[in-house]
Amino acid sequence: MKKIFIVFILFLCLISTKEIKGQSYLGVKGGANIPFVNFTDFTNRPISTRFPTAYFVSQTFGISYRYMQNDKIGIQLDLNYSTKGWGQNTLDSTNTFYTNTVITEINYLEMPFYLHWEVFGKEKFKFFVDAGVYVAWALNSSTTIENDQDLDQVQIYYSPDRDNRGDFGINAGVGFSYDFSLFILQLDGSFKSGFANILPVNHFIRENPTTSTNQVTAIQLSLLFPLSKESK
Repeated sequence: MKKIFIVFILFLCLISTKEIKGQSYLGVKGGANIPFVNFTDFTNRPISTRFPTAYFVSQTFGISYRYMQNDKIGIQLDLNYSTKGWGQNTLDSTNTFYTNTVITEINYLEMPFYLHWEVFGKEKFKFFVDAGVYVAWALNSSTTIENDQDLDQVQIYYSPDRDNRGDFGINAGVGFSYDFSLFILQLDGSFKSGFANILPVNHFIRENPTTSTNQVTAIQLSLLFPLSKESK
C-alpha cells in the first residue's frame, strides 16, 4: 500500500504541473528476466525453506510509448512479451545430492503503466526512477526437467488452461539514459511484484500453496524515438 500511495502522489505531481511543452516517444526494448515465484504453504512458511530454488534467466521484449509532460516527469505504457516462472532443485532419495533441476516457464503478454521521473542529470544524460503498476495474461507454459530421473520430491505444476492466467502487481525501476537527438538510448533495472496467485488456493489440496505470486527482476535496453512536440 505504501508503494501505491507513492505512485498516486507522483501522479498528482504530473497532472498538476504547468510546464510549457510536451514530448511523445515510441520505441522498442528488450532484456533479461530473473524470475521466481513466492510460494507460501498452509503453515504460512515460505516453501523455499524446503524447496531449493534454481534461478534462471529468461527473455523480455516489447514496445514502449512515453509522454513527457515536462523536462522531469512523464508517463509510459509498455506492451511486453515476458517469460516468468520458477526453478526448483530436487534432491535424491537420501536428501543429499541435487539430481534434477526443474524449470517452469510461463510466457505472458504484459502491459506495465508507470510514471517516469528524471531525477537529475545534464541536458543529454539523465538518471531516472519509474513507479507504477502492470497487468499480464499468461499465453502458455512449459516445464523442463534436467537429467529426467525419478523425482522424489513433490512438484508444483502450472497450466494456463487449469490455473490462473491473469496477473497484476506493482513495478519499480531505476536507470539512466542518453539523448542522441535522433533517439534516446536507455538502460534500466526493474522489479515487478505480483499480487495475484498463479495457482488457485484449494484448502482441500495441501500441495497447492496459499500464496503463489510472480516476482521478477529485469535489466533492459531501450531505444526511444521522438514523435512530436507540442506547445501549451
